[in-house]
Amino acid sequence: MTETTPAIALLAGQAGQRQRLAQVLADFGYAVVFADEPASLDAGALAQVQTDAWLLELAEDSPLTDWLLEHSAVPVLLGAGEIPAEESEDYPRWQRRLYGKLLPLLGEPATGQAPGLPSPLVPAVRPQPAPCVWVLGASLGGPAAVKTFLDCLPADLPVAFIYAQHIDAGFEQQLPQILGRQNDWRILNCQPGAHLQAGEVLVAPIARRLAFGVDGEVLLSDAPWPGPYRPSIAAVLDAVCDGFSPACGAIIFSGMGEDGVEACGRMRRQGIEVWTQDADSASCSTMPEAVRAAGFSQRQGNPAQLAQALQHWLRQEWSALAG
Repeated sequence: MTETTPAIALLAGQAGQRQRLAQVLADFGYAVVFADEPASLDAGALAQVQTDAWLLELAEDSPLTDWLLEHSAVPVLLGAGEIPAEESEDYPRWQRRLYGKLLPLLGEPATGQAPGLPSPLVPAVRPQPAPCVWVLGASLGGPAAVKTFLDCLPADLPVAFIYAQHIDAGFEQQLPQILGRQNDWRILNCQPGAHLQAGEVLVAPIARRLAFGVDGEVLLSDAPWPGPYRPSIAAVLDAVCDGFSPACGAIIFSGMGEDGVEACGRMRRQGIEVWTQDADSASCSTMPEAVRAAGFSQRQGNPAQLAQALQHWLRQEWSALAG
């Protein structure tokens, strides 16, 4: 697509919603290059669309959604959410939320602002450096647990996450689109040279090893992950501890195996928080239970409870420590 005007293709099942979304995207300054009726489309038609990103507002079981998540070479954003009435006080917040999700995928519009929107829009979505970084480690059953956790956690907290998920390489690029639906977190695949910002979730890569520079810069290398898992949760925990200690922590969610247990012990010996998903809510409790059985988990709970606890910890305990 053109370098000056990022392009977006739109799929929405309801005609009225499709028209309103297309107008909002155009008002932002993006080029809406596709907004056809989904019922008349198939995979062949989607493959012909030249765009920089897709925005989907379709039923979760739509075959078009499944095809794009598996085959699209560009980012796929799932769900803009219900559009409030323009005269309501919720409408500007909805605009900012959608714009904030599009910025990491497309960059700023050609104008460098969002035309026709309230002036607070642009500064409201400017991220701030993350004063605290937590690792979300997971394996089998992890995506569902982590998504529930993020859905229950406000994205305006002074924290960023590194999400280390044992997963097939073909699924790695789709995690941000799947996890980011119905919440305001900016979920991103790793880019070398980036710096973690509050409100971001960085997906640890599978093929490249992740580390952090002295100033928190994201470093990627071709060195293999140690051990049998890709990515290695243990190596991610150590990298975050090396790069951000003491301003860091970890939550171990559903999964098989014992990846990360010893690294959790190293974190605890430095006084860093380590929490685990409880056995009753985990699809596979082996990994979090191994951390708990080793005596390294200070708190257990289901994903919603852990989100509530982290919100309290950040606003009460961490703010007191950092202040």
